[in-house]
Amino acid sequence: MGDSETEYIVELQPKIAQRLEELGFASGRDVLAHSLAEIASRSRTLDQHALPLLLSLDARHRRGLAEVTVALKSHLDAMQDAITDAQPGLNALVDFLLREERQV
Repeated sequence: MGDSETEYIVELQPKIAQRLEELGFASGRDVLAHSLAEIASRSRTLDQHALPLLLSLDARHRRGLAEVTVALKSHLDAMQDAITDAQPGLNALVDFLLREERQV
């Protein structure tokens, strides 16, 4: 993970955690906030850097394209890990919000 990704996670994670706190959601809040921030950060990097690089390299530069593709796969694997980490928290948040709605 690059410095700009880490900076974005550090910036975004407290905002997500604060929103979850405002909603009254506490169960797994920190893990969910971190996972969502990581997904957002990696998505931004994918959109702004990795895919443009893949699209811009000359087709004759096979080794460079292969290296970019390996890095892209690694990036996507890390995103998948963050998505997997977020799923239980997202399920708990949906259950929490719907439970709150039924009580109103």
